[in-house]
Order: sequence, then C-alpha cells, then structure tokens
Amino acid sequence: MIGYLGPEGSFTQLAFKEYFKGNIPESIPLQTISQVIENINSGKIKAGIVPIENSIEGSVGETLDQMMRVSQKVTINAEIIIPIEHCLITRNKNLSDVKKVLAHTQALSQCQSYIKKFIPNAELEPMSSNSLAVKTVSESSNGGLAAIGPKVAAEIYKLPVYETGINDEKENFTRFVLVGTETPSKTGSDKTTIAFGVPSDKPGTLVGVLQAFSKEKINLTRIESRPSRKMLGEYIFFIDLQGHKEDDSFKRALSEVASEFSFYRWLGSYPLWTA
Repeated sequence: MIGYLGPEGSFTQLAFKEYFKGNIPESIPLQTISQVIENINSGKIKAGIVPIENSIEGSVGETLDQMMRVSQKVTINAEIIIPIEHCLITRNKNLSDVKKVLAHTQALSQCQSYIKKFIPNAELEPMSSNSLAVKTVSESSNGGLAAIGPKVAAEIYKLPVYETGINDEKENFTRFVLVGTETPSKTGSDKTTIAFGVPSDKPGTLVGVLQAFSKEKINLTRIESRPSRKMLGEYIFFIDLQGHKEDDSFKRALSEVASEFSFYRWLGSYPLWTA
C-alpha cells in the first residue's frame, strides 16, 4: 500500500502515477504530509509520496521536519519531478464574485501576481493540499469560493476551470520523493540527502564540512538550514549531493568531518530522476 498527500486529484497523486506508470500499486490518499510519513514509520503503509521542493518556493518544510521526527528506518527511496500548472477553479463567471481563494500555501505564493491583479480583495485560505481546496469548493454552497489546483482535480470534482496556467512562473516544477524503508542499490547516477548540526559556539565548522565534500569533488546540489526547534540560533542543515552513501568519496568526506557534527542523519541514497 502506497500513501500520498490527498485527496484524489492532488499533484502528489500525479507524481505517484508518473513514477509507477503502467504498474500502479494499491494506494491510499492521506490528509497531510506528516500523516503519510508517520504511517510509514508505524508500518501501516509500505511507502508514500510527498512533495519536498519546488523550483520557485523552495523546500517543503513539513516534509523535512517530519523526516527528522520519525525513526531512522524511514528514508528517501526515489525522487520524481513533474511540471506544475495551476488553474483557477470556480463556479463563478466573474472574478468580482470571488470572495475567498482556497489553496496550499505554496500554490498561493506561486500565483500571487495573478491574485493581486485579478482578485486582490479575495480572502486567501491555506489548505493542506490543492486537491482538498478543489474538493472543498465542490462541496460548498458558498458561491464566492474559488480554488487553485490541477486541472485533473477540477475534472474529478466536476468544477469548471476559469483559467489555466495562472502560476507566475511558467517554468514551475516540484520535486516529490518516495519515502519508505528500503535502500536502493547504487546505479552510478545517484543522489544522497543528509542532515546534520554543528556546534554554534565553534566558528568555521560548517565551512569545514563543505570543504571536505569539495576536496572529494562531490557536487552539492542543495543546502538549506532549518531551526532545530530546541534553541534559538541552533539549526539543522540539509544537503543534497550527487553520489551514493556507498561511494568511497562520500565515506572519506564523512569520516573527515564526523567528529565535528553535533548531530548527523542520513536521509537516503536514491537514483537521480530522469523524465
């Protein structure tokens, strides 16, 4: 059983179908990213797909935070990258009648220019997913509602699409990850995600970590910091790098800096996505 951020019609479900293609396993939509990852951790489902990064808005904090809360058996097993096209979905014929727009916070941010230009007075209501926003509009008797979401969600919930492609940047992609308890073998074209902390009272430690990877000619494709939630000014660093945890170069770099970490977590080694 594979879980995904639902309900049906979400971009996450589109990523799920893109990844499994003709061999679609049994799946279940779940209400939140945290619920997907926690159900993997508890053994209720085998794996799940969740968003982790958008090309415009950056990383999805809920995914990163929840990966840090669950046991180390839960890791990233694969990545899937799909294009994102947002649609304005509403029963209204005139935008002046739209009083409230429902969408995930990232979708609201990705469409802010359109919103400011055409529906500047509408109230914005964040939802846990865009498909939930569309479903909520379909079930509501409030005539002033609109949702931002994929065209497929409008088809599923039988709502008209007012306009397609309302995202501010047309080159809009989201990276999703298959989270599970397996470790894929090396393919020669892999990515590894790690998280670590360094002592806040020891200057230059982060630079030393980055230099260790540079010395081994390991390409870092993403680095981000998030609050540790334990102390103000204390952060966890997330890094994506090209390579697999079994690569000798990765092992050498890690052994050089391991003593400098206040915290370390390997979050997965998995094949690079090829469309």
